[in-house]
Amino acid sequence: MRILVQNEWRIKAIFITIVCMTGSLFISRILLSVSLMFFIAIAVIHTGFPGQVRKFLQTPLLAGLSLLFFIPFVSGLWCTDTSEWLDVVIRKLPFLLLPLAFAGDWQLKEKDWRLISYCFIVFTLLACCQSLVMYLREAGSINESYLRAKTIPVPPDGDHVRFSWLVWIAIMISVLLSETVAGPKRWWLIAAAIFLAAYLHILSARTGLAMLYLSAACYALFKAKRRPRQSVIVILSLIVILVTGWFCFPTFSNRIRYTLYDLSFVKKNEYRSGTSDGNRVASFRAGQALIEQHPLLGVGAGDVWNEVSDWYDKNVIGLKESDKLYPSNEWLMYGCMAGLPGVLLFTGIIFLPLYIKKIKHRFFRTVFHVTAIAGFLVETSLEMQYGIFIYTFFGLWWWKWHCFENDKMPVIQPGIEAGMPERR
Repeated sequence: MRILVQNEWRIKAIFITIVCMTGSLFISRILLSVSLMFFIAIAVIHTGFPGQVRKFLQTPLLAGLSLLFFIPFVSGLWCTDTSEWLDVVIRKLPFLLLPLAFAGDWQLKEKDWRLISYCFIVFTLLACCQSLVMYLREAGSINESYLRAKTIPVPPDGDHVRFSWLVWIAIMISVLLSETVAGPKRWWLIAAAIFLAAYLHILSARTGLAMLYLSAACYALFKAKRRPRQSVIVILSLIVILVTGWFCFPTFSNRIRYTLYDLSFVKKNEYRSGTSDGNRVASFRAGQALIEQHPLLGVGAGDVWNEVSDWYDKNVIGLKESDKLYPSNEWLMYGCMAGLPGVLLFTGIIFLPLYIKKIKHRFFRTVFHVTAIAGFLVETSLEMQYGIFIYTFFGLWWWKWHCFENDKMPVIQPGIEAGMPERR
C-alpha cells in the first residue's frame, strides 16, 4: 500500500511540475529554475534510479543530448577563466539532467499529456494577449522603434527570439491536436493557431516567422497527396496573413524595411554600429577566426567570450561594447569551445533525433527539429536558459509522449515502483 501511494504521488507530482514548467516560461526565470529542480528531483530520486541510469545510457537520444553538456564541461581542462566556465556548465546542466529525468520508467496517461498541451496553448495565448496590451498602450512609439531593430515587449524578460519560438511550438501543437479531435474543441484549436500566427506577424521576430513559414511549407507538402484541399487552405491562409500583415500591421512592414536597410550594409561589407545583421555577420567572422587559430581543441567554454572580445577590438573599428556578440551560430560556438571535434560532435547530436523512426506523429517532431537546426545557424539559443530548456524539454516531451518504445515502459501505477516487484 505504501508503494502504491508513493507511485501515485510521483505521477501526480510529475504532472504538476511539468505544467508549472510550461507556465513559468512566461512568468519568471527563477520560477522556471525552481519548477525544473522539483521535476528532476521527483523523477530521479527513487529506488529504481540505477535502472533509470542504464536506460539513459542505452538510449542514443538521451545519451546524445547529454553530450551538449559534457563538451563544454570537458573543455574546462584547457580554458583559463574558470569562473566563466562554471557559469557555462551550470547553464547547460539541463542537457544532462532533463534526459536523465525523462529516462525514468514513469509515464503519464494520454489525457494528462493532452491536458498539458492545452495548458501550454492557453499560457501562450495569455502571454500574447499581455504583449498586445503593452503594445497598444504605446503603439505609435513602438511602431517607429521597429525601424531601429526594436520589438514589442514580451514576457517575461523581453527575449522576443525565444518567445516567438514558443509561440510557434504552440501553433504546431494546436494543429496536431486539431487533427485528433472533433466538434467545438477542434475549432477552438484552429482559432488559437490562426490567432497565434497573426500575433507572430505583429511581433515580427524573424526567428518565429521563419519557423512558421518553413513548417507551413512542409505541412502543405505533407498533406498534398492525401488532403490536397487542406494543403491549399494552409497556403492561402498564410498568403492572406502575409498580405494583411503588410497593409495592417505597421510592425511587420517596418521590420521588413529595417531588414532590407540592414542587409544593404552587409552586402557592401560595411559595418554600422547598432545594426543587428551587421553585428551577427561580425560575430560569424570572430567565431571562424577562433576556430582557425585553435582547430584541435578550441579555447574552452570559459575563454570564448574573452577571445571573441579581443578579436572584435583588433578587427572591427567603431564597435561598441554593447554590440559585441558571441558567434551567432551554434556550430561556431561548439567549435570555439572544443575545436573541430566539437563541431563534428554537435552535428551528430542535433541530427540524431531525425533518425528516430518509432514515433507517432513523426512529421511534427521532424519539423520541430528541422526548424530548430535552421535557427541554430543564426542564433545562440543553446547558450541561454530559455533556449536550452525549450529545445531539450519540448523534444523530450514529444519523445516521451509519442515514442513507440515508451509504450512498452512499465507505467507507474498499481503498486509497482521502477525496478521493484509488486507488493501484495
